[in-house]
Amino acid sequence: MNQIKYTLCTLLVCPALVAFSQGKHADVLSEADSLYTIGNYKAAAGKYVTYLQDTSTNAPAWNRAGFSNQNIGNYAEALRDYQRSLANHPAPFIRSSVNSRMARILSIQNKTGDAAEALVNAAKLGFNPLPDLDTLADFKNLRQSADYEPAKKKITEIIYPCLADPHTHDFDFWVGEWDVYATGSRYLVGHSVVQNISGGCAILENWTSTQANAGKSINYYDPSDGKWHQDWVGSGQNISHYFNGEYRDGAMNFEYEGVNAKGAKIKGHFRFYHVDKDTVRQYLELSADGGKTYQPSYDFTYVRKKAVN
Repeated sequence: MNQIKYTLCTLLVCPALVAFSQGKHADVLSEADSLYTIGNYKAAAGKYVTYLQDTSTNAPAWNRAGFSNQNIGNYAEALRDYQRSLANHPAPFIRSSVNSRMARILSIQNKTGDAAEALVNAAKLGFNPLPDLDTLADFKNLRQSADYEPAKKKITEIIYPCLADPHTHDFDFWVGEWDVYATGSRYLVGHSVVQNISGGCAILENWTSTQANAGKSINYYDPSDGKWHQDWVGSGQNISHYFNGEYRDGAMNFEYEGVNAKGAKIKGHFRFYHVDKDTVRQYLELSADGGKTYQPSYDFTYVRKKAVN
């Protein structure tokens, strides 16, 4: 008889009770999340305990529970919560959050090696911990330890891989503020501000001529072909792409292919000569006969502006 009652309950009555129970359980999570959002971490931690009950596979909720415990100083409970979040294989952005938060506790506990490792893991998962590493009080112990510099270097190379690639520095000699002259004269043709951008992955030229036209070029090393490229867009709607860039013989050497005003194919050599630390010569020559002969298109000399004290 009891088995029959159980079967009937399972088929007819209990599903409604289960649904009611699950709805009530979901309300607890909603309350916990609301308290978490407004920063009432003590109350949120209690609600998360009620909801999670040590059996939940809700990795984001374990992460929020850990952060709630962390903010009220329950570090052992917070680390336990974070480990349970990771054990449930959350998405990378959750794992990066968990690792960065664990690192703060580990630094406070003076486990600086473990803290450094957790920050490196967070960086590998897409989080940039560098601002926190240098400013948060929680990382004071890590900053004062021997683990700090190696960790910062490793994290920087993960977040900004171009900084560690020697090829991306081939064109650094052009970075700066310049007055630009027709080569061999004092005739000023324009001004240029050349900047490192995108975490060292590109160089941006901001050109203004004395004739009021302007333009920009973005220069970048493409690891897929091992060459530099330049894309130029001028205010006169002139667009050019230079390719096969390579630093050799004291100059950045590009190639060019296009058409002239008559529609004929042209090719060119575009060179930036590294004359010295304050001088760069930019020279473009073009050929309309398939490369048999070349004629200069322009020849400019960039002179670095002196810093004003």
